[in-house]
Amino acid sequence: MASRSTQIHRLAAELETITGVVVDAAYDERGRHWDLHYSNGPTQASMQAHLAKLTTKAGLDIALFVVRRVVQDNALAVQAVRYLRTTRAEDPYPSVATLSWAIEEAAHDTDHPERPLDDREAALAQRLLATEGHYTNPQILAERLLRSGDGLAALLADDLQQTRPGDPLWAIEYLSTRYAEGAHRAVWQRHLQPMPAREALAAVAADPEATPAARVAALTLTPVVRADLEAELAALDGRELDLITAVRADDASWSTVGAALHLTRQGAAQRASRLTGRITSTTR
Repeated sequence: MASRSTQIHRLAAELETITGVVVDAAYDERGRHWDLHYSNGPTQASMQAHLAKLTTKAGLDIALFVVRRVVQDNALAVQAVRYLRTTRAEDPYPSVATLSWAIEEAAHDTDHPERPLDDREAALAQRLLATEGHYTNPQILAERLLRSGDGLAALLADDLQQTRPGDPLWAIEYLSTRYAEGAHRAVWQRHLQPMPAREALAAVAADPEATPAARVAALTLTPVVRADLEAELAALDGRELDLITAVRADDASWSTVGAALHLTRQGAAQRASRLTGRITSTTR
């Protein structure tokens, strides 16, 4: 048994190297098999596949082993956040039972369910766990996410209360929380996709009771909106010059071009010249 035990623990160590998770091997006297325990990491099916290759190589019977995986709270939180972020806004909002089942299934079927896809997913998962103390499960997480009706946006509520002038992400998210409506509100709550910046500015301008923070947020977004408008105007300049060139290639006179642009014949020619100069200078 001593040599077999050494061989089994060596195999567990090889699994750790392959999968990147700690694998504990313990002999079950009653079941007369070896339990291989690990947390998060690859699915049991993936671990079983790795085990099959190693046992064949070592000349061991795979029937000697039972693979047991425990999905930790951090993995459940990541999967809860991911599920809401990836559902379609037009889909019905999930019930607690539906979301709880989806979290559990995703954690079970995903390799390394504890690994967030990006920094935002990691931060949201941490906030979700922080609201539930030291113990959680899929149903508790589902209840927390659906409790306020604001979905993922609820996890940002406290963070957004701190005014951050000059931070466009804070600005658009703060204004989305206050002003997003209809379809924009649905995608904000589920996917944290904020409302369009121009609509956010318009909402603040139309709100006689806008908070000081809302006005600071709107001011922070002004350079962003201006940059977008300037980019659109530059693109429109290019399309206009292309159309002038095409119309002239159709043997139209400058008088025809001027009439289309509400300009004189001379004004149309000057307009084309200015557009050419402007586009040339921006592409250098």
